[in-house]
Amino acid sequence: MGVSRLELVELIEGEVSKLSPRGRGLWERLELHVETEAPEEATPATLPPPDPEQVEIGRLMGELPLWEQGILERLMELLAGLHSSDYAERRGQPGEPGRDEAVLAAAGIKDHHMGRRIDPDRTPEQAVARLRELG
Repeated sequence: MGVSRLELVELIEGEVSKLSPRGRGLWERLELHVETEAPEEATPATLPPPDPEQVEIGRLMGELPLWEQGILERLMELLAGLHSSDYAERRGQPGEPGRDEAVLAAAGIKDHHMGRRIDPDRTPEQAVARLRELG
């Protein structure tokens, strides 16, 4: 059994709660930008070039402490997984693979930012547990 939509939303909320007020404001801007600009079926190859808002968000993100940049990177991965799973389900396809990939990637980002070895054999359930760990 993979990651449910509710689990993914709870993980996103948990990561947001770790952000400073400045980081949370940046996350809200980023989330709004993604919601209004990126088509659901977009892939990195089909996305348009960065717009001024994306450039500004990237600049502001670079000013945050590294631990907070890691949280934002995880949040972006989790949000992308939520969007891709919702899109797949609206098309009659299973959404679970997109959610599973997102938590695996986000757990890897967390490990990387904490200087830990990334487990290539981690299951989605282990990734969820890793994301829920403090630190």
